Amino acid sequence: KKKYRLLPALIWLLVVVVALLTPGNNLPKVPLFPYADKLVHLGVFGLLTFLWCRVGTLDKEGEIKSGKLLTNILVFSIFFPILLEYLQMYVPNRSFEFADILANLLGGLIGFSGFIILYKVKHPLV
Repeated sequence: KKKYRLLPALIWLLVVVVALLTPGNNLPKVPLFPYADKLVHLGVFGLLTFLWCRVGTLDKEGEIKSGKLLTNILVFSIFFPILLEYLQMYVPNRSFEFADILANLLGGLIGFSGFIILYKVKHPLV
């Protein structure tokens, strides 16, 4: 069960990279409401962080390995979202936006919080 945690995290990571580094003119133009893209960033990075919080962060007794969890959080909810937003400056019809970084970071915080809440209630998703 626990050994299959890496695959969903890697697949979602690939989806995120492809989606965020796809030229803007290849993306659908469907603004549902103002700032809908910020909600998308929030959800994308919330799920990414949650999935990576599950990878290698629990020991055999089910206790959190703080160092591994901290590493995953730093990489997938802080460093990686900022890097991807920065790289968008070099993708045609995409741009760097501080508001996107804030949405990414908030999404990461939500994903981490969800992981901790589910861990505390011993939910099978963790």
